[in-house]
Amino acid sequence: MYITTSTYGGIDWHDSRTIYEQLKINGSYNIEEEMVPGAIADDIAKDFPYVENIREKILQALSEKSCFQFAIKEEETDSEGNVTYKDCETSEFDGQTYLESEAVFDGSKRTFRRDYAYGQVSYITTYHIEDIPDDQLGYVVTEDFLAPNKGIPLVQRLYHDIFDNQDAAQSYAENLKLHEFQYPASIVTFLVCNKGNVAQQKWYQQQKEAMQLMEEKGQTYLDDSFHIFVKFHIENLKKLGNRKEAA
Repeated sequence: MYITTSTYGGIDWHDSRTIYEQLKINGSYNIEEEMVPGAIADDIAKDFPYVENIREKILQALSEKSCFQFAIKEEETDSEGNVTYKDCETSEFDGQTYLESEAVFDGSKRTFRRDYAYGQVSYITTYHIEDIPDDQLGYVVTEDFLAPNKGIPLVQRLYHDIFDNQDAAQSYAENLKLHEFQYPASIVTFLVCNKGNVAQQKWYQQQKEAMQLMEEKGQTYLDDSFHIFVKFHIENLKKLGNRKEAA
């Protein structure tokens, strides 16, 4: 089994973004089915060491398809470098107490929500579980532009076809040069995928067309012809002369 997380959130819809990550256990992305609940629990528990028995409570919520809620504390470091955790503020309204910062894990939906500033800022992480046959196993490396425009949380760009080899994909990811300066912030994302399913997606087919045009026109994704949105990138490439014809 393979677990991908998608985290969506931000201060408001202008800068809300989506970030994908691939979970692994003991260095392996292939997680045994019986270890999936533990992998999810460990992923959440690592960020909240002050919550008593958090791992067991996450596992219980998964098993019972129930919700587990707790307060988020603020981490502080004293002059000697010791880490402590400060309780969040609370507010009383109509006889109810509200937490300034809180988290809720929904075991039925496999979602983890973190709310700050009394819910004004939220981040929702969803755990996606997929069983991929060995003969369909592939690896995708993308440059992900985070919140490139208002209301658009993410644009993923592909510059290399799906990898069959994990080591080759990871090496490529470690060395992929990102766009800078005039472009929105971007990150490198490494994901495991089902090659057959991805190949049928319109997103992938457009990326393939852009890559083929770059090859024909003698361009790279770092050239001036590049555009974050693949549709416009393709249009820009089509306006260029063919490299073979120029030769």
